[in-house]
Amino acid sequence: MLMLLPTFTLTLAPGHPLTTRRAVLFAVPAAAVLTPSRASASDLLETAGGLVNVLKPLYKLEAPLQAGNYDKAAVRAAIDREVSSAPVLVYSYTLSPFCSEAKKILKDAGATIKVIELGDEWVPGLLPAEGAAIRAELGAMTGQTSMPHIFIGGASIGGLATGTPGLKALLNQGDLRQKLADARAL
Repeated sequence: MLMLLPTFTLTLAPGHPLTTRRAVLFAVPAAAVLTPSRASASDLLETAGGLVNVLKPLYKLEAPLQAGNYDKAAVRAAIDREVSSAPVLVYSYTLSPFCSEAKKILKDAGATIKVIELGDEWVPGLLPAEGAAIRAELGAMTGQTSMPHIFIGGASIGGLATGTPGLKALLNQGDLRQKLADARAL
């Protein structure tokens, strides 16, 4: 089922509309996505990030196909080395607004973070072979192939709006600073 949402105004600050867009979403009722009709960029990213769960089965199949043949043990060892090398590690895409938002939240919290850019985006042609292999192996390790993929204190928390529990969930629950402190990232 394809549903067209009503027009909404995207604002960064109350009273300063940037643009009006139409959003097309698959199998998601309009009322569940945007209420009220004015939403901040952060709210829209969080909502769109939550929709990754709808696409997760497709991404899980696509990531290993995009990666092709690679040395799984070597890539996993490299991931393990990187995760243990920093209190906060973010695997990221350069052009992703979800990745940009996650890095901003962590920096605004005062965290020292290590960022590994896998490529511009996951789209074929924009993700080099090494980035595709890391993405596929992260999927095999954690079940998440979407970026950002964030590790705090050596443990995967998922991405911006998805994961265990996800960065926005930690922030909204008031647990982010403590988790960062426990990891010695502040």
